[in-house]
Amino acid sequence: MTERREREEGGGGCCFDRWADDYDRTFISPYLRKIQKQVVRLMAPTRGASVIDVGCGTGEAIRYLRRSVKGGLLAGLDLSPRMIETARRKFGEAPGVEWRVGDAECIPWPDSTFDLAMATFTIHHCLHPEQALAEIRRVLRPGGRFFLVELIFPPLLRRPMNWILGLAERAPLQIQTHRSTRSSLQRSGLRLCTCQRLAPFIFLFISQKEPSAVEAEGGGKGNSFT
Repeated sequence: MTERREREEGGGGCCFDRWADDYDRTFISPYLRKIQKQVVRLMAPTRGASVIDVGCGTGEAIRYLRRSVKGGLLAGLDLSPRMIETARRKFGEAPGVEWRVGDAECIPWPDSTFDLAMATFTIHHCLHPEQALAEIRRVLRPGGRFFLVELIFPPLLRRPMNWILGLAERAPLQIQTHRSTRSSLQRSGLRLCTCQRLAPFIFLFISQKEPSAVEAEGGGKGNSFT
């Protein structure tokens, strides 16, 4: 849930670095874990699947995914070095699990690596949300699904809530409306399949990567990232 904004403003993920040691014990963590469990159930990953959690924090979603994914790849990406350090400490050298410090707007994995992707309260931290969504699309295989959980406010509440929550997190946020989120997914090349309300102001958007004409001709293969 930590992303590019802190680095751009000179913090290098410092906001979440400060919270890393106690993050799993904060008041929000039980609620967040409940949502992550729900999303993982809906993802229904199968044996041998490859899954990335963008903005993975201390890796709790990876813990739930490990119960279903055997012999595949589980990847956790977060901008905060301390969050990734905490995740590595919790899991040790778990086979089939990769942790990387990195930016959602420049995901350090090759094209078409993952069958499934998830991001829980991550995209509103990005300076360029559509670039992050485009990167998620890039690393998904054709037909791969993306599970996005975000705070969503009506247009009249969006600006004041960005300001209020931004003060709490000590960084400006880009919380979107329902319509703007749908539009951003579409412009990023992800087809929205369904949307459901998980709790007041919290929505899950499930989208899918459909191959472009070039990807279809090439079999959806790729091996580059920038």
